[in-house]
Amino acid sequence: MLTRLQAVNQMLLPAGESVILVLEEGAGDYANCSAILDAETAKVLAKGWHFNTDRGIKLVPDVDGKILVPANTLRLDYCDPKLDIAQRDGYLYDLINHTDVFTEPVVVDRVVLLTFEGCPYHVQREIVGKAAQFYQRSFVGSDTLDKYTTEERAEATADSRDSEVDEDDYNILNNPDLAYLRRHSFRRGI
Repeated sequence: MLTRLQAVNQMLLPAGESVILVLEEGAGDYANCSAILDAETAKVLAKGWHFNTDRGIKLVPDVDGKILVPANTLRLDYCDPKLDIAQRDGYLYDLINHTDVFTEPVVVDRVVLLTFEGCPYHVQREIVGKAAQFYQRSFVGSDTLDKYTTEERAEATADSRDSEVDEDDYNILNNPDLAYLRRHSFRRGI
């Protein structure tokens, strides 16, 4: 697991900058790298990973019938295909009935924003790779360094995708359209 200081230093090194030994809020390079790190963390986590997706969460209307979207929510996926719901002003909004008042709870899959430190190592590597490339392009602008950060980012992204597949146990045979392949009723002699 990487600390914030380690991540910032991994962003600075490919850009040819000196490392930071102590965290200082608001200090030049640290402030720039920290802001980029937070932005890239949100971007990467918004895709929805196995570790930051809560499935089957029931959101209950308050006394006014409104359903507040939790503050750390990046994205919601509504489980009921009959509903057509969007987020508006921090609340759920029913697009079919044109109202933000609900009488029943709504079941959703929720993608949650976590801190950088709260992410698994393989995702931290992808975040740092993207953040280092953004920092280098924004503050240094070297084509040579850009090639290096692009290679590092590609390797980190591939590793994180590989780890995600292992964690979430994806299997093409779990697809309902291919379920017939799981049956072992082959006719012999034909």
